[in-house]
Order: sequence, then structure tokens, then C-alpha cells
Amino acid sequence: MTVLLQRIAPWFVAVLLCQCGAPQPPQCHRVPRESRTPAAALIDEARQNWAVLANTARRGEWEPARSRYNAAVAKLFDQLRCGPNGWNTRAAAIGTRIAAPGPEQLDLANLDVLFPASLVNGKVVRAHKTTDGVGVPLVGWKKTTPVGQKREKYHLPNGLPYSATAILSFDRPGAPVWQFAKRWKKDNARIGSATHTLAADWSAANAFYWQMCELDDLKIQNVILPDRYMEESGVYFITPYDPEKIPVVFVHGLVSSPDAFKNLINELAPEPWFRRRYQIWLYNYPTGNPWIFSSMKFRELMRETCAYARTKGHDRNLNRMVVVSHSMGGLITRSSVTDPKSVFYDANYTKPLDQLKVSAESRELIRNAALYQPLTEPERVVFLAVPHRGSPMATLRPAVWISKLIRLPKTLTIELFDNTMLAMGDVVQGDDPSQRLPTSINSLSPANRATIALNRLALPRNIVFHSVIGDRGKCNTPDSSDGVVPYWSSHVTPVASEKIVPCNHSVPDSPAAAEELKRILRLHLVSSLNTEN
Repeated sequence: MTVLLQRIAPWFVAVLLCQCGAPQPPQCHRVPRESRTPAAALIDEARQNWAVLANTARRGEWEPARSRYNAAVAKLFDQLRCGPNGWNTRAAAIGTRIAAPGPEQLDLANLDVLFPASLVNGKVVRAHKTTDGVGVPLVGWKKTTPVGQKREKYHLPNGLPYSATAILSFDRPGAPVWQFAKRWKKDNARIGSATHTLAADWSAANAFYWQMCELDDLKIQNVILPDRYMEESGVYFITPYDPEKIPVVFVHGLVSSPDAFKNLINELAPEPWFRRRYQIWLYNYPTGNPWIFSSMKFRELMRETCAYARTKGHDRNLNRMVVVSHSMGGLITRSSVTDPKSVFYDANYTKPLDQLKVSAESRELIRNAALYQPLTEPERVVFLAVPHRGSPMATLRPAVWISKLIRLPKTLTIELFDNTMLAMGDVVQGDDPSQRLPTSINSLSPANRATIALNRLALPRNIVFHSVIGDRGKCNTPDSSDGVVPYWSSHVTPVASEKIVPCNHSVPDSPAAAEELKRILRLHLVSSLNTEN
């Protein structure tokens, strides 16, 4: 064991100390050489092909006309985005103008940078998802604040990515007009008497966000030093809240961040039905805390978020919420939607709450952690590789060693388990008050009291549950495992469906899991329509 510690200690310290800043978005000070064709010639080329695209009688010529139009507009956009002065000045300099912003059009004044999607490293996500069509796919970026610094509620850390498409319109007399469509809101462009699909790069904005964001760089720190990152616990909206869309809330697991779902989001974004009817919320939290404490924070922040959403309009779609949870996030989700009765409390305390000799703050914390009201908005829950009965890996020596390094928040070490409580053997941890406080890792042990208590509670009947479970492609269920969670732990009943997919514990990265989630979300839409009718 000593030799092992000596080998990994330098690497571990380096990870903890590395706080490298986020990279910078692409800038353009000079027009690229390949785009230096005179603007007048490019505008003439785009105009001629626009006329073809506007004429339904020339449908047979649309494909080559679209290709020529897009090539000319891409070079013109390079001339528009590069160089000094503002957007409108640069637009006028090449004989164009910019349309006013609107519900379906980006406001360039609110962006720090707008650049071609082709400049993004597509290897960040598993597959590059695009839609052929008219226009030039773009990525917009609005800087927020780094991890650990305050920002507007529900805003992603580091920045806000936008998927957009640029077209240059010739429908009106005078200078051609730039339009920058919010691609998540607008699918088509009207050109004369014809309707054309807008081109799109669905992977670029998603991939660029995870190039820029620090959350996925801090996974180890989030485990070992959870108190340091408690301020980043919260719900992030990928797009502004819309009461006309159903929230899909993604809850990640241990040693993870919302980037665990980037490949799932990459698969969902190209689907028109998904963009029309759903919106994505990401829940982030430091994963070193015991899951039952993280569950309490999840309920608190979800209630706050839902209260905010209700100020924006009706809550019909809010009350059709779908929660997609991976690994330990599934325990957080399951406990949050289940009425605990007194099961969690009885698993840890032998006296009634009002008889505990603790501070008022500690008593309230115990109430919120063990005697709470469940969330009411979720209508459907999808479990991805969830250790409902714990994971044997949590009891292995390396896991125990890492668990001892975790420094829990003061909320747990002082307020909840204060000296008064630890002196009462019949209050905390039965007759063994010296037992070490649980962390995220040892709270995943099959012998953990909270995990055992959770399995005494039936899944709520008012919520539809689904399970997606990995078997590493061995096809040996029920004796299977995803490498971290055995099937006997990830299997739970009753669920509307259980899908075994050929992958390891990283189920959110599995193409088969993505297809299953699409099926479930389509089914949810049908169910919602039936409820309305």
C-alpha cells in the first residue's frame, strides 16, 4: 500500500493543484486568405443562387445552387466577422446590413464572439451531427464567470453557447440583409415562394462549451474538496426557460459533472421533435458529499428553480418533467421523488427529532435530509447504471483510502454532526458515535444505512420509471456488471422498461442508450398528449 501511495501521490497532487484557465474563443483580426474574394463578386454570386432557391420551378437546380450560395456566404461572413469596428460598420463596409434581433434572431450586441462552427474541435463529442441546408452554421458565445464566481442564476459557468445559422437575404430591395437564426428555435428559411431547411451543426456549440468550461476539469477536486465547490451546486439552463417546453433534468454521478451527458445531448439536439417540445436543465453538484446530503440540496435547488419557472408562465409542462440520472445521481433522484416517511430517520436516530439535544440549525438540517416532502414535478424518471443497492467497489481498499481524503463541508461536520450529537451513542450511528462520517464513496457501500433504507421504500406509483443498464457487451444478465455496478444492484422494480446495453458504466456515452432515451421521450410526448385530451 505504501508503494502504491508513493506512485500515485505526485499525480494526485498535480490534479488537485492544477487550476488552468479556460481557453479563449476564436478571434479574427484579419480576413482569412481563402475568403479575400471581393465582396461585390461574392454578393453577386449569392444573389444569383438565391434567385434559383426562391423559384420552385427550378427545384432540380436547388442542390448545386445551395452549395454555391453557402460557399459565397461563408466567405462573406469571414469578411463580416473579422477586423476592427462593430458589426454594423463591418456589414456596411461590404455592402450589407444586419437584421434587427428578434425571438428567432440572435442579438449580436449580446455576444462576445460569433464564429463558424467549422472552427470547433468536433472530437469533444463522439459523433458529429449536422443537417444539410441553406446557410452557414455558426457558434455564438457569451462569456459568464468562471467556476467559483457568482453569476446570474441558471447561467452556465464560463459562458453561454448558441447554435446559429447565418443567411444573407435578398428578398427586399437595397443592400442584402444578414439574418442569424437561433437554430434551436428556427428550422426553416423562407426564400421567395420556397421553404428551405436551414443548415445546422448540432455538435459544435455543445462541443465548444465543454472546451471552454472548467466543470469537467474539476472532477477530482469536486470529490476531495466538496466544500470548495458547493457554490456551484445548482441548475443550469442550456437555453432560456420556456413554459411551452417540458424540462429534461440531467443529474450526473460520482467523479463527474454535467459533461457526462454531452454525448446524449449531442444525439438529442438534431431531433426536431425534441427541440420543439423539450428543454434541457443540467444539475451540478460536488460529488464528495454523501448522496443523501446531495439529495437534500437537489430538492432545495429544484424547488427554487421550479418556483422561478412558475413566474414565467403556466406550469403544465413543468409538471411533466423528466429526470435522467446516472450512477449516484440516480440515488439522489430516487430519494428526492420518494416519500421517505420515517425510514431514513429511523435508520440513523433512535429518539424523536424534538428530543435530540442539538442546535435548531442541526434539527432543521436533519428534518430536510430525512423527513422531507418529495418533489412533485417529475412525471418520469430514467435511471442510467444506478447502484440502487450500492456498489461493491466502494468497499475496496483504494476506494476506502480515497474516501479518507475527502474533506466534507462544514454543514456536515459542524452543524449536523456537532459535538453534542457525537456524544450521544443512541442518537447517531446507533451505539457507535465514533464511526467516521459517510462520504460519497462509502455512502455507496451496500452496507450503508441510507442505501439500505432507500431500498425499503417502494418506487412511487405516480411516476413512470425506466432503467438502462450496461453489461459490457457480455450478454450475461442477470450475472452481468457494467464494471462498477453489478446487475443485482442496478436492477429495480417495478419499471416500465429495462434496457440492457453493450457498454460499461459510462452508459450516457452509449449509442444504444441514446436511442432508448429517444424512445422514452417520444413515449412521454404521446402520454402527455393523452393526458391533455
